[in-house]
Amino acid sequence: MSEPLHLQGLNPPQRQAVETLRGPLLILAGAGSGKTRVLTRRIAHMLQQGVYPSQIFAVTFTNKAASEMKERVAELIGDQARRVWVSTFHSSCVRILRTDAVHLGYTGNFVIYDDDDQMRLLKQIGKDLNLDPKRVPPKAIRRMMDDAKNKLLEPDDLESEGRTDAVKIKVWRLYEQRMKGANAMDFNDLINNVVKVWRANPQVLEKWQRRLRYLMVDEYQDTNRSQYELIKLLSGGPSGNLAVVGDDDQSIYAFRGADITNILNFEKDFPGATVVKLEQNYRSTSRILQAAMTVVKRNSQRKDKTLWTDKGDGSILRIIVGRDEQSEADRVAQDIQAKMREGRKAEEIAIIYRTNARSRPFEQIFQRMRIPHVLVGARKFYQRREVRDMLGYLKLIANPSDEMGLLRVLNVPRRGLGDKAVQTLRAHQVNKGITLFQATRELSGMGGRAGKGYKSFVSLIDGASEHLRDHTAGEVVIYLAKESGYWTMLEAEDTDEARGRLQNIRALAEDVDQDEELDQSYDEEGNPVVLDNSPLSRLQRFLDRATLSGQAEELPQDGGQVTLMTCHLSKGLEYPVVYVVGMNEGGFPLLREDFTEEQVEEERRLVYVAFTRAMDELVISRSLTRIVYGRGIERCSPSRFLGDVPPELLQGGTGRARKRPVRNAADQLARTQAFLAKHGGARSRPSAPKPQAKRAAHSDETRITREVRSLEDLQVGTRILHGDYGEGVIRNRTGDAKNPKLTVEFGQHKRKTLFARYASLEIVE
Repeated sequence: MSEPLHLQGLNPPQRQAVETLRGPLLILAGAGSGKTRVLTRRIAHMLQQGVYPSQIFAVTFTNKAASEMKERVAELIGDQARRVWVSTFHSSCVRILRTDAVHLGYTGNFVIYDDDDQMRLLKQIGKDLNLDPKRVPPKAIRRMMDDAKNKLLEPDDLESEGRTDAVKIKVWRLYEQRMKGANAMDFNDLINNVVKVWRANPQVLEKWQRRLRYLMVDEYQDTNRSQYELIKLLSGGPSGNLAVVGDDDQSIYAFRGADITNILNFEKDFPGATVVKLEQNYRSTSRILQAAMTVVKRNSQRKDKTLWTDKGDGSILRIIVGRDEQSEADRVAQDIQAKMREGRKAEEIAIIYRTNARSRPFEQIFQRMRIPHVLVGARKFYQRREVRDMLGYLKLIANPSDEMGLLRVLNVPRRGLGDKAVQTLRAHQVNKGITLFQATRELSGMGGRAGKGYKSFVSLIDGASEHLRDHTAGEVVIYLAKESGYWTMLEAEDTDEARGRLQNIRALAEDVDQDEELDQSYDEEGNPVVLDNSPLSRLQRFLDRATLSGQAEELPQDGGQVTLMTCHLSKGLEYPVVYVVGMNEGGFPLLREDFTEEQVEEERRLVYVAFTRAMDELVISRSLTRIVYGRGIERCSPSRFLGDVPPELLQGGTGRARKRPVRNAADQLARTQAFLAKHGGARSRPSAPKPQAKRAAHSDETRITREVRSLEDLQVGTRILHGDYGEGVIRNRTGDAKNPKLTVEFGQHKRKTLFARYASLEIVE
């Protein structure tokens, strides 16, 4: 007799997970190990074993995942799969509360407040209490509430801790009162209120335990405290049939409240649990898996498992090194073009970065080189609100007659200049026959709130214009953001979204100061044309470039599009070719000065997720320098995680480079900072790049390099890596010992003279 369809094609651990139906079960599913297949086959197996569909409850995080699970079960066993309860946490809790919310004083027709509803209510409470929204931002209060509710905490709990502003707690209490009065719940309430009902009413909990005898939880590593309590209560009945599926190495949502200890402590929380490890990867080649595993195995908070594959070794992992972030993007784009000429389709390629702010140079070069691309989960850089706001200010400085720029930022952030103030301006403009900015200046002397707002705005623009005379345009961006109150507004919000917006402003400042090759024109003989390099002219050229970058050109769509996205959004996806970019300290990992070891471990998990998206080829890129607003060019140290990858994986087994010593996070950061302090890797302005056509061609074959620890490292005969010219050998050294002049021979006997201190070199080992 042939095997049932739902058991065919399973490897031994997968089959064990599918057939284990009784008691607590932890399925540790490594990346690409067939997690969804196991979940759907397990449901099918339950149904074939006589379990009623209505007794099965499978809970996941997204509607898409729930729908996919139902469809795949239906393909295996038919329509009865439709009666299995497969749902998200929130949808499930809504269904439960429609009958049981009465136990908390709600009626069954309660309404659900979304983010906008929450913000409107919080703003109204702030007005009623006469609170300054700049000092007590509604977004900061919502974040405080969300963080607390994810941990099942109440206002009294925060008050007893004594670490939260009493005013914020007061607003939260009023928020809860008004929500209850409106018969309304927010998204966090949906889960927490079910927990409250079940804790206070054992008979209600028992009803659901009798009904839902087989509980399955997907992505268990992403559960927070409230979701954990919900699962523990529901699975605590007589059957105790709980199966959770997850991968602690892919726990990357701590910023949303995910608690990795939920999966790490599963066997302790559910005694007698069966543990099944899915370690065979069906996605990636062996080298890719080894690289990912050697990074993540450095974590102390993880369960032991090792992924393997029968797909073969695959190609070596290559590293592309650019002089700066723009050069890095340029070389990645050229590499992608080469792959597409070789037959790769655009949709087979993905670029993965740590944060959305890193998309900017890739968007620019892809637009210029006409590579079709799509950004996942983010607006294009120059379409992001904070970027457009800062550009509005810059356009007004470059051209005070720009009405659209003025109207965009006149009341951003709020300075009491609403619709009525704009109407007053318009009337004055028409009456006097002057520009809108001139009208603003003339009205800045009037009294009242509007007059104060006009004066504040004019003073800001005048101050920024004056600032531009002695500072770079990038520094003016930061000046505008801080003097306008925009920076303070985002800092006060204290949310991940606000921090991302601040990062975008910093990226814009760096972009303004970036000397791009498009800034330089050449005559017919290839000689550079002398440009007006006054601060105002440079700013105007940048604004031209930014405006053109924002235009939606028609790009060829025949071969699909290259995907650009963050590590977080890449989870669950796969591509034949993956570029993990920006692998420098401060970029990936992205850590604050007061980082903890737990945060470093999450960054390692993000690397693991990014690497394991690759099926056939994994390419890593980084830059030797970057422009930091207000400080100019600074050296970039390679990401500490590159030092974790065995050299033989990067060099095709040559094993030429030494193994880098293992350092903890704090030591690595201190070492990087000490290097910059000692060798002064910054200067006031970036140097203009050489024309594209005159760059020395060189291969981007992987090299194991280290930073220049001392200028004494740069002696005759030393092999070095340069961001433009590639690998070379120092043939002569002359001049001042503090900044020696080096003659370097690159490929094809081309010689270049470089000043050691500014050349952005690395030692090839």
